[in-house]
Amino acid sequence: MITTKQQPQAQIINPYQNEKFLEEAFIRLCEIRKQIQELQKEEEQIKDWAQYYAEEYLLKDEKTATFDINGITATISVNFRRVYDYPDEIKQLEETLKKKKKESELNGTAKLIAVNRYLVFKF
Repeated sequence: MITTKQQPQAQIINPYQNEKFLEEAFIRLCEIRKQIQELQKEEEQIKDWAQYYAEEYLLKDEKTATFDINGITATISVNFRRVYDYPDEIKQLEETLKKKKKESELNGTAKLIAVNRYLVFKF
């Protein structure tokens, strides 16, 4: 028979009752959001060059291909999104719909199904 010493189990703490844990989570979220913002700026600067490189040098005449990029396996493809400018009649219908939705919210005929909370960080 093999026996093992059991370590005393740490008491599970409700994180919502641990101010230090919550503070650390808040600080980390702030750091992450700042990093995301910086990475998005960098992405905007280089994405056109990267897309050109992928199309001209990696994919050539292929639609999709899989590559190992610094140890990361990635399947690359170029997709297209069409952007339309609609006739004035349709733009007016969209604006009318927006106004009717807002009126419905204000007069109570729209049914509120959720209220989502979120943090906003401005750097």
